Amino acid sequence: MLLTFLFHRVNVGKYSSNPEIIKNLFAHLKKHYKIVTPENKLNPFRQNICLTFDDGYFDFYHHVFPLLKELNIKAVLSIPVKFILEDTDIDSKIRLNVSYHEAMKNDTFIKKAPFCTWKELKEMSDSNLVYIASHSYSHKNMLQNDVDLEKEIIFSKRILEEKLKKPIDTFVYPLGKFNDSIHKFVKIHYKYVMRIGSAINFSWQNMNKITYRIICDDLKRKNQFLKPYNYISYLWFFFLNTFRKR
Repeated sequence: MLLTFLFHRVNVGKYSSNPEIIKNLFAHLKKHYKIVTPENKLNPFRQNICLTFDDGYFDFYHHVFPLLKELNIKAVLSIPVKFILEDTDIDSKIRLNVSYHEAMKNDTFIKKAPFCTWKELKEMSDSNLVYIASHSYSHKNMLQNDVDLEKEIIFSKRILEEKLKKPIDTFVYPLGKFNDSIHKFVKIHYKYVMRIGSAINFSWQNMNKITYRIICDDLKRKNQFLKPYNYISYLWFFFLNTFRKR
């Protein structure tokens, strides 16, 4: 079985978790579970855990990447490429203190650099501890009428591959929004697809070619999402998602 945990930020504020709690969680997971990313085969005799972080905020580079190196574990980082600068000399305190809702508004990503830069992403990707995925080009709701699907799905992949010099084979739906035709299009260009689903997984693709993720923002305790009763909910949502072909 595979549990895929979703985090956004490791900092303070909305959609975030305290760095010390994250450190305790990761140490606990390394000790008791197999931590994997999509290129890894799942261990059928052990609980597999995949750690995913959306949006590529600078606090991932600042807080999470050092922790991955310390523990020698891996994580998936999904990137909306529109917001990534080549490099920046903006002070790290400014970069860390941009709110979740402000970061993608207007030209905040240029003025305050709240996201990882290409230089930082390349360093992390080259370490082989950070598995980069596309999170579209501009982080739009994919169901909006004005969305350019080729730009969001294909162009984002092309930019990531050009910048990082690695194949990108995973797409993470922004906001978890998609429909059947969008999903068919995504599957042509990516081997793995992830979304919010609050469910356990039995493979990287399951029956619907989707890896379901459990939102773990605002973490309070290291084992908060690993209690026996949690698995009842995860199984229920797995069957519901499968039935709905979502």
